[in-house]
Amino acid sequence: MGAALTIVILLALSVSIVRIAAVAMRLTGLPENIARFQCVSALTGTGFTTHEAEMIANYPVRRRIVIALMVLGNLGLVSIASTFIVAFVRTGPDAQHVAVQAVIMLLAVGVTFLVSTNKTLDRGMCGLIGHVLLRATSLGQTGYHRILQLGEDLSIAEHEYFGAAARPLSDLDLHGQTLLAIRPAGSLKTKAIETGMMVHTGDTLVLSGSEAAHRALAAGLGRKEH
Repeated sequence: MGAALTIVILLALSVSIVRIAAVAMRLTGLPENIARFQCVSALTGTGFTTHEAEMIANYPVRRRIVIALMVLGNLGLVSIASTFIVAFVRTGPDAQHVAVQAVIMLLAVGVTFLVSTNKTLDRGMCGLIGHVLLRATSLGQTGYHRILQLGEDLSIAEHEYFGAAARPLSDLDLHGQTLLAIRPAGSLKTKAIETGMMVHTGDTLVLSGSEAAHRALAAGLGRKEH
């Protein structure tokens, strides 16, 4: 029973670590689905060499998070393997005791899996983690959502307009960035740029530019600081 409890604790810690790391990644501007996948990949040592990995390798804060996950992942795998070996050695050659130990472990893993995949618990846990990270760190204070890192100092990001009134697009100072598209508030579809377009509260601008330009634009779109 002690081995099963150890496995549950280790799995629960692994799930919690992935959640914390994924939320931290998301607060740096990485999309949530990519953040969670890359965190699981790093923690398990899988190391998928996709184009998404460049979005992490080119960003110092994300690199530090991934390095921590790699170290913790190796320690966790060693601990789980050791627990399995010790548990089955202690049961001796009796097949019945081995079967009971295996069933208990499988049930423990199953319960942990069901709890970790519960959407309600996941939203609540991620919300709490995000709140703590925003309060305790500087994460999430960029004011924009980075969706693609193109180079050392070039990325595509989304900026939401928080101004109280609509403004002509031509009146906005984009700080030399290239405006790629606009997504109206409450819509999932982007619109091509047209002459005379207006920007309304809640509209999202998709732009390509340098890190300094993104920060300057985010400060000028009416976004409140955390």
